[in-house]
Amino acid sequence: MSQSYLEIAQQGKNSWWRHLLAILLILFFWIVIGSIVTGIAIIIILLQRGLSISEFSQEQVSTFLKSASVETFITLNLAFIFFAVGIFIAVKWLHKRKFRSLISADSTVNFQRILSGFGVWFLMQAVLVAAGIIFDAKNYEFTFNPSQWFALLISALILTPIQISSEELFFRGYLLQAFSHITRNRLALIFLTSILFMLPHLFNPEMQRGAWIALFYFGFGALTALITLKDNRLELALGVHAANNLSFLFVTTKDSVLAVPAMWTAKDTGDPRLEVLMFLLQSLIFYYIFFGRRKKVMQAIPKKNESLEKLS
Repeated sequence: MSQSYLEIAQQGKNSWWRHLLAILLILFFWIVIGSIVTGIAIIIILLQRGLSISEFSQEQVSTFLKSASVETFITLNLAFIFFAVGIFIAVKWLHKRKFRSLISADSTVNFQRILSGFGVWFLMQAVLVAAGIIFDAKNYEFTFNPSQWFALLISALILTPIQISSEELFFRGYLLQAFSHITRNRLALIFLTSILFMLPHLFNPEMQRGAWIALFYFGFGALTALITLKDNRLELALGVHAANNLSFLFVTTKDSVLAVPAMWTAKDTGDPRLEVLMFLLQSLIFYYIFFGRRKKVMQAIPKKNESLEKLS
């Protein structure tokens, strides 16, 4: 019998100090090294725009980070490259495990599963976006700039997979498996990793809309943790996260953490409670498509003994 996703954590070296050191190492690469590289990138870009060192200020940096440009998008995603590097080093060198064991028990990657999760979630996102534009057209400003948008598309197709993979590999991969050394209670694991996933997002500018946005991030963490444990693999979560984040190519908001030159920009972000409600509905549909129908199909297949009895 193959290992479960949580049993993979028994592979390699798993002393408590290795987990602690690994988490500190990963956070160092993500937050410290990532921030330094991001800061250097901002300085280089502002210098290229003709700004002198003496003119640098917090206001200039803040204006750049809020600008809907491809340069801003690329700059804000640089830290995730180092996030992924930190995870790789921690798993390979500290835990002496295969890096792909964060994805599945057999250390393989099922790309079809990633595409399935991506396709279903992206289709539902597209329906919601289209409905918003059709039924509330006055709230959406058409901001499509071909040269900017196609540059954003290329950048997003390269950097977004790195960004979402680093988050999934850490929160639903490394932490989910690491905490299984403490408890095998799946509800506890989902709750704990979802809280930790929510925490860094509390610094996002859209949090000014209130606690409901925090609930959305918690819910997204819970959904991806749930489907990872249910599917016994990480690929579905990777697909969902990629589809969710790439939706900014089509619609963005003025308070989004990633200001990008999307096709449409929503003037009013709307009621965050409705956003959470639609997310819950979307999650239920997704779960039913991948796991609800499977149960019904299995129940419809006659057991071997029952089939033999009917034949005799």
